[in-house]
Amino acid sequence: MVDIVLSVTVFLLTVAVIGLFAMMGELSSRVPAQEEVPQEAAPPQPIEEARLGAAPAQWPAELAQLSNADNAVIVVFSTLCTTCRRIAGGQTGLLTGVSGVLISCPGAGRGTEFLNEFPMLRDHPVALDVEGHWLTTNFGVDISPSVLVFERGRLLSAHTFTSAPSLQLLHTHPNHEKEGISAGQSATA
Repeated sequence: MVDIVLSVTVFLLTVAVIGLFAMMGELSSRVPAQEEVPQEAAPPQPIEEARLGAAPAQWPAELAQLSNADNAVIVVFSTLCTTCRRIAGGQTGLLTGVSGVLISCPGAGRGTEFLNEFPMLRDHPVALDVEGHWLTTNFGVDISPSVLVFERGRLLSAHTFTSAPSLQLLHTHPNHEKEGISAGQSATA
């Protein structure tokens, strides 16, 4: 008799566990995947090590036309950065207001692969920065993704960002350094 009760109990527990797994599967199908969840627009963070005011003696040929621009915005991605891949693979229009793109890569081949993977980056002048040499030597910046704002070839500001909306926050106030406005604040605050 005990054997029959025990067998029925084990059978009912097995059915209950299978039912629970089925319900969990149904619930998980209703929750968007992690990459579909919208990112909060966290304000871009200043890169403290950046040498503001620095002007490179030489620009990458692909970005040379920006050296004399009144205002130039360069977005920096790295081929080794997961966040960079997520942002670069995001929605079209991410680079609105951007003058150029710099790809930090361990070798030119990896940089070219990154560009082939994210062809929308080619809508702007793009330069490959092998081993991040140009960026670190001239500006002390070795973090990505980042955005550099130049005024007539001199580094005006450097920030790191974590999502497309946070990059757009910086575009809201491109002269925030000159105006004393921190990223994400309004001019009237």
